[in-house]
Amino acid sequence: MDAEVAVDDARAGEDAWPPLQAWAALAVGVLAVTAHSALSIGTSVLMKPILAEFGWDRSAWAASMTTRMLAMIAVVTWAGQLTDRIGARRVLAAGGLLMGAGILGMSAIESWNQLVLVSVVLGAGQACIGSVAASALVLRLFKRRRGVAIGVLNGGDNLLNSLVPPAAAAGLAAWGWRPTLGGFAVVYLLLGAAILKVLGDHDVGPEAVRRRVTLRELPWSDQRLWMLIFAYVCTYAWITSIQIHFHAFQTDLGKTPGDASELLSIQILVGALGAPLFGWLAERTGARAALLVVLGGLAATSVMTWTVTSYQGFVVWAVLHGLVNSGVVALLALVVHELFDPAQIGRLMGLTFVFCMAATMAGNTFSAWVFDTTGSYLPAWRAYTGIMTLALVPAWMLYRSSPTVGT
Repeated sequence: MDAEVAVDDARAGEDAWPPLQAWAALAVGVLAVTAHSALSIGTSVLMKPILAEFGWDRSAWAASMTTRMLAMIAVVTWAGQLTDRIGARRVLAAGGLLMGAGILGMSAIESWNQLVLVSVVLGAGQACIGSVAASALVLRLFKRRRGVAIGVLNGGDNLLNSLVPPAAAAGLAAWGWRPTLGGFAVVYLLLGAAILKVLGDHDVGPEAVRRRVTLRELPWSDQRLWMLIFAYVCTYAWITSIQIHFHAFQTDLGKTPGDASELLSIQILVGALGAPLFGWLAERTGARAALLVVLGGLAATSVMTWTVTSYQGFVVWAVLHGLVNSGVVALLALVVHELFDPAQIGRLMGLTFVFCMAATMAGNTFSAWVFDTTGSYLPAWRAYTGIMTLALVPAWMLYRSSPTVGT
């Protein structure tokens, strides 16, 4: 009888809503993920005036972004290991402080070499403050409503980032790109300090690793890991490329900077609803089924980028793309948690993000090269339609794969 009571009590605890510290951690995670992606969104608005001042072409800009991605790749697995070993608090705070310093340096650049140097600092900061540490933080502290919590983590990111393009555009119009970057730097430095203050010592949940686990112990021979990585390599090459170049793409089509910023904001804002929606869907159908839906949607919206020309058509694109795009990062954390050892979530997310950032680097460079060669982004968007179609193959194989082991 006592054993049955104990089991019932354990189940009740498992189904209980998380304590206040989990919700506080979720709020911190939302700010951290926002800070990670806001850099690319904000600088996409500032790209053209920066290039015009220095006389650089878009390939030069892409090269500096490639440097940032290389730095992120070099640091992200290390950030994942630290997240598992010492908790997310220190990792996230370090990311905020590094990004604040990097953006401040970017506001004062006078040469391309200086831009490359600050890009290294920014890449290291993004590796620490991104979804690797934030997702591990939320997954460890939430038992019930885990999918919705991860969805809110990324939906809140989209909600806040919808304010970034108009803020950057307003700052650019009022003060120029240097003071605008200086203002962003102050926000990042304050965020790093706030993470240390607010999060306290409650950033490590019951699944945290209590011993040192090396990368050699990860499931390297598990084919599901490589199918997931392949699907996300294709996806990240596409979604990051369109995110970075969308504003310039729209102005190249004759849209005003204000219209281009509005479209970008719509796409981001819709994601505030899409991410919790796909987290909720993952709780009911499984994360792999939800991932298949998301990738199918991204393949469809990739077709629209080279078939739609009107502002109204791109409003429809922004709504559809924002809806499915918002589920990508959230579902990565949930699929990893569903398939593998939850205690190694930081390392597994870090490993996957290494390949994702490499794809981002290649995709961004490819899109810039296509534009500089042809004078149009359209051939690149057509190529990404084929790439996203390929991504559906491993997503389908994951959906049909063996039962989960990480739940």
